[in-house]
Amino acid sequence: MSTKKLHTINELPHIYELEEMIGFCKKYSKIYIYGTSFNQEMLLKYFDMCDVKITGYVVTWYPAEICFSYREMPIRLMEDVIKEDGIGIIVALSDRYYKDIIPRFRENQFHDYFIMSEFNKRAIANQVRPREHEEMAFEVNLADHCNMSCQMCDHYSQLSEPCFLNFEQYQKDIKRLGELYDHDLFYITLLGGEPLLNHDIIKILKVTREAFPNTNLYILTNGLLLMEWESMPEGNLWDACKKYDIEIWITVYPINFDYEAIEKKAEEYGVSLTMSSNIHAERETKRTKISDKHTLDLNKSIDKFYCVSCLYYNKFNVLKDGRIYMCPVAAHSKIFNDKFGKNLELLEGDSIDIYQIDSWKEIAEFSSKYVPFCSYCDLKHWGPHSEWKASTKQIDEYI
Repeated sequence: MSTKKLHTINELPHIYELEEMIGFCKKYSKIYIYGTSFNQEMLLKYFDMCDVKITGYVVTWYPAEICFSYREMPIRLMEDVIKEDGIGIIVALSDRYYKDIIPRFRENQFHDYFIMSEFNKRAIANQVRPREHEEMAFEVNLADHCNMSCQMCDHYSQLSEPCFLNFEQYQKDIKRLGELYDHDLFYITLLGGEPLLNHDIIKILKVTREAFPNTNLYILTNGLLLMEWESMPEGNLWDACKKYDIEIWITVYPINFDYEAIEKKAEEYGVSLTMSSNIHAERETKRTKISDKHTLDLNKSIDKFYCVSCLYYNKFNVLKDGRIYMCPVAAHSKIFNDKFGKNLELLEGDSIDIYQIDSWKEIAEFSSKYVPFCSYCDLKHWGPHSEWKASTKQIDEYI
């Protein structure tokens, strides 16, 4: 199975450039996209998500043939479009074409164009494209609560009352997903909260492996209970990880804990083990753990166009009670609501019922689009906040 790092974050479009581009679009009665390739089609999809009306594509010359992969749009020659009033053009072609385009704009005294950076062209297209079968993944909370209390936890685990995954429901759900995905996808992560608190974990590993015989399966844990799981009444978790080919990922915290003993135990059982203070890093790191703040706008007033700059977008889907959610922030929002008496609202469009679809492609399409819950996430104020410490369990960790 692949040992490639699975939780690395996609390239995220630069927020300030997105703001400038959307601001540019608002100035004109008609907006065109320069180019008709895949990246430009995905840019059109992005604008559709943001409720920005696009009039059509602009080209230097008509292509011999074109096959639209997203949706059909009118194609017009640049020399005709720039003669019209109220026109704005988003230049989304590769930089290597600029020497042919920009001089012609200037020769015609046309200045109403916005040049995208090469990075944002690529990043937007990658964020909004539906994933291929071999890229698909999801995560599952085995326990919502945790035996640690980390500030700003994006699963709200330090705020949760004891709550375990319902095994019977999960057994049904994982079987259904196996059918939808033809029993194979990129990876599944079993986490929490703290997944090792769930005494059904060995049974969960078994049914997950039965549904997905060749998929990368991971337990993401703080590792504090791993030594105890060598001799639990429910069985030896180390033996089960070896039997079902499960890799253990441990998040390293600045606490008094013998991580070396865990490494030795994994080696003893022949279980693959990764330890890092940042699971999203390109390489394992033991540097001081930093807490990220995922700031919420309780008024749900964040503009749609920001959504593609989210690390969870089209990446970290969550399976919960027969539904796939875009991200853990949405999937576990009830914990936040119950703790603070708020109403982060989950609408029908924020998740997809796995029993009402016919193909994994519907999940891929769902994951690549804006969902209403995205408007709670103040992405301009997300990011590394401070060195790890215990949570105060106050709402200011999230607003």
